[in-house]
Amino acid sequence: MPQQDAITLLDADHNKVAALFQQYKAAHDDNRKRLLAQQICQELTVHAQIEEEIFYPAFGRATGDQQLLQHSKKEHQEARELIARVESTPTDARLMLELEDAILHHVNDEREKMFPEARKAKGLDLLQLGLQLEARKTELMAPHPA
Repeated sequence: MPQQDAITLLDADHNKVAALFQQYKAAHDDNRKRLLAQQICQELTVHAQIEEEIFYPAFGRATGDQQLLQHSKKEHQEARELIARVESTPTDARLMLELEDAILHHVNDEREKMFPEARKAKGLDLLQLGLQLEARKTELMAPHPA
């Protein structure tokens, strides 16, 4: 598989989670919903962490756009609060819809504002960032021994 740049990798995460939300809405079995909710929460948690550890600092250094960064971090915090609520009631469809709306809004902001700005930024090596994001994501997704 060819090396993905940071934006392609982050957007692939966005698309994967959007598909998982669709599967959740189509699921009729509480056990299936619970498993999908768990997977959605893990994907979102890891995604937010790699953005905040790797992508956002590099974006900030390259663009100096602190306002956009602060906005994105605030949206991540709101998502974390919703994720915590979903984890305690994974079969609450209304809560999942609230989480999905928040995530879709955030994804749209990144696609319309942050990603185009990142692509234009001088000194932002998106391929190198993609490698770092992928490595950290793999590390965070690895099962941890109990």
